[in-house]
Amino acid sequence: MELTNNKQSYITIGPINQIIMTISVPLMINNLVRTLYNLTDGLFVAQISAEDFAATAFVWPLNFLFIAIGMGIGVGATAIIAQFLGAKRKNYAQHYANNTLVLTFLVGLAACLIGIISAPTMLRWMQATGTLFDKSLAYLRINYIGLFFDFLYFGYQAILNAQGKTKTITTISFISSLTNVLLDPFFIFERLPLLGLPGLNMGIQGAAWATVISKFLLYVLAFRISQKESEFPVSMRQNRFDLQVVQHITKVATPTAVGYGGSALGFTVLNGLIAGYGTDTLAAYSMVNRITDIITQPQMGIGGALTSIIGQNMGAQAYDRVRAFFKRAVAIVLSISFVASLLVLLFQEPLLSIFIKQDASVELWMQAKEYLAYTAFIIFFMGLFSIFNGYFQGCGKTKYGMFMEIGRLWLLRLPVIWVLGEMTSLGSTGIWIAMLVSNAGVCLFGYYIYKTRDWTQTTV
Repeated sequence: MELTNNKQSYITIGPINQIIMTISVPLMINNLVRTLYNLTDGLFVAQISAEDFAATAFVWPLNFLFIAIGMGIGVGATAIIAQFLGAKRKNYAQHYANNTLVLTFLVGLAACLIGIISAPTMLRWMQATGTLFDKSLAYLRINYIGLFFDFLYFGYQAILNAQGKTKTITTISFISSLTNVLLDPFFIFERLPLLGLPGLNMGIQGAAWATVISKFLLYVLAFRISQKESEFPVSMRQNRFDLQVVQHITKVATPTAVGYGGSALGFTVLNGLIAGYGTDTLAAYSMVNRITDIITQPQMGIGGALTSIIGQNMGAQAYDRVRAFFKRAVAIVLSISFVASLLVLLFQEPLLSIFIKQDASVELWMQAKEYLAYTAFIIFFMGLFSIFNGYFQGCGKTKYGMFMEIGRLWLLRLPVIWVLGEMTSLGSTGIWIAMLVSNAGVCLFGYYIYKTRDWTQTTV
């Protein structure tokens, strides 16, 4: 069910279960589509070589380091616009939406240029050498071109998400991802698999160019659809730039951006540490993470939906409903995580065989199976992490999400990996233990914050 003009109060007065599913299911599908979007490059590139696959995974944190800024702006704008809509102040919501578009345009252009220029330095800092450096640099620089379109899309996504129009976002994401799937083999291979038709034979660079084209299409679709479906007109060209509004958006967005950015930087360091354990460990880590990304999308969708749901109810001062939404979301996420955990434990080899060839090294198979076993328990905490984060963002208290994002990696995961690596003979097992401990620890922190803070104040 989409939110329409005659149902603007749906989120603030409708039935809780129905609202959670109405808003979150499209986000689940959208997140899954976006995950498959990123997964496609890896699946096709893995057919070239394990090193090419490792390169796509190796540079992910560097790309996400910049994307984190755009996501932070999007989350901050979503929370503010949703609260204005919940408070029935649509003129303010429109003004903030238009200034969000200006902000994402300017910051996106800067991020694109900085990323392209700094890519070699960042890869050397991550200790990439030889052919891994060459392949990672080629793939990363092209992907940084797509950063500009990512930022533009985040602006329109925030505006639509704040209105609960998650179905629209899912539709255009599906179209963009399908485009990427179709373009990948044409750009990557000399001959298209199964069809035998000639391709461009660009290898890993072809995968990057296919992604950039798909991101451009995603932005164009978001722009066109927002003009038709938004509850209020949105336009960057006819907007009155308001420095105070931009500062307000930035104030709310900065903690989230810093949190995502700090997390991305942490993953950059983490990838560097894991690379020191050998190619098999890096590949096992990357492959299992791809599986985890897929099976946790329902939980992530519910957490993402909470931002607009909590935001609108906070704006309407419906604090009892805010608490009810949180508790119901926790119950749903734990139930989904239980099912996902069983699937992981029961179907280890079929899941891993999606990425690992049967003739791959025994060491790679052993490490991947061990990490996947730990993942069966990590799943629960990842779901709860998403719920806490969505709740804090919807309340406009994005600093707590920042603390969780940064603390999970810098205060827990990286130190635990270092300690276990230096003081024990666990080897790569120490990495998997650190993943479990860090996710569990940060959820305990999130629960403490939830229980000890006043949640009756909004950001508008």
